[in-house]
Amino acid sequence: MDKISIYRQSAEVLGRHALDVIARMSSLEGSLGGLWREDGLKARRYVEAVRVNFQGTVAAKPVKGFFICAFHVFQVAQELAQAIALKMGLSREMAQDREGVENVLGELLNIIIGLTCPDWAKIGLEIDFDPPEKLGGHHIEPMAEGARAYHLSINLPESREISIFVNFIAPVVNVCP
Repeated sequence: MDKISIYRQSAEVLGRHALDVIARMSSLEGSLGGLWREDGLKARRYVEAVRVNFQGTVAAKPVKGFFICAFHVFQVAQELAQAIALKMGLSREMAQDREGVENVLGELLNIIIGLTCPDWAKIGLEIDFDPPEKLGGHHIEPMAEGARAYHLSINLPESREISIFVNFIAPVVNVCP
């Protein structure tokens, strides 16, 4: 049986939950545009981003890292946040400005991660995560040495895109698919 990295498998689980939660919370049907291993996470700039740091263990060894939900276009982040607000029975005005958009996106990430963590634990990755950090416009730094990073691209209708980055600073661990 081929072995795959626990981190690759974890990124796939994260992608499935992100698609499901976005669809349920916003009624926007998305698709996974791609999942790439970032051998050297390039420096990137986004106009809107929310970050969640995490720490825990894998194979009884420490692991830490982060998730970033990022957008190239603020209007895409705002439209998603407004769709979520409406679906939750709130007004669109809740996501009218940057702070409101970041608050809604932070809650979106909390729910995605809350659903993802139990599935990660089933494959051996136990984590605790910090509250979302609002980044606004953000420059993603190059990847730290020894990190394993993945970029998930989620496509929404009308050529809108969400980028989710997950970065693990941890030992090499493989699992059977």
